Amino acid sequence: MDESTNREKVLKKIRASLLSKTDNPYPQLSLEAPIYYSTDEDPLLLFCEKAEAAGVKFFLIESELEFMENLVSLGMIHKWKNIYCVEDGISNLLTECELPHELLINNKMNIDVAVSTCECLIARTGSIVFSSLEQSRSIPAFTPVHVVLARASQLTSDLKDALVWLRHKYPKLPASLSIVTGPSRTADISGKLVMGAHGPKQLYLFLINDR
Repeated sequence: MDESTNREKVLKKIRASLLSKTDNPYPQLSLEAPIYYSTDEDPLLLFCEKAEAAGVKFFLIESELEFMENLVSLGMIHKWKNIYCVEDGISNLLTECELPHELLINNKMNIDVAVSTCECLIARTGSIVFSSLEQSRSIPAFTPVHVVLARASQLTSDLKDALVWLRHKYPKLPASLSIVTGPSRTADISGKLVMGAHGPKQLYLFLINDR
């Protein structure tokens, strides 16, 4: 009986709260206003600055040919053998420059490097946005080195603009979105910085200046 009475008291309070109207304590607050102050700085220069500060190895290039030449050079320097790529466009480029690669992961532990494109770039934070529709979800998690090919025309100002970009591109947002800012790192254990704890230790970005 006591339980029933207490239950009724709680429900009565909930009903009363739902029926009563409370004035907005923050009438001047706008949820549509931008979070950051606008800047006149060139988005490309801002992105380069933020990405390099986050540890991205950044290359500004003029064409896909320049990308392939640099990729071959990096492969020779670092002796990459097991290259992983799931995108047809990038796979065709790798085939043209005679870089052997795999389209399917047979053994995640043997991957040396993954090569991919991205959805868009966020200038304010130097971040790269990936999705499950364009790239494999495994890329940011298993590969020790990630090489990304992007274009300056993919630059957005901040996260809000990136989401608008994606909503215009897809009628329905992809099941998975990953926002990557520099190589993987953590300081959870004893406050000691560890690189590559949950993803790539090295992140290369080749940005074609197509503006």
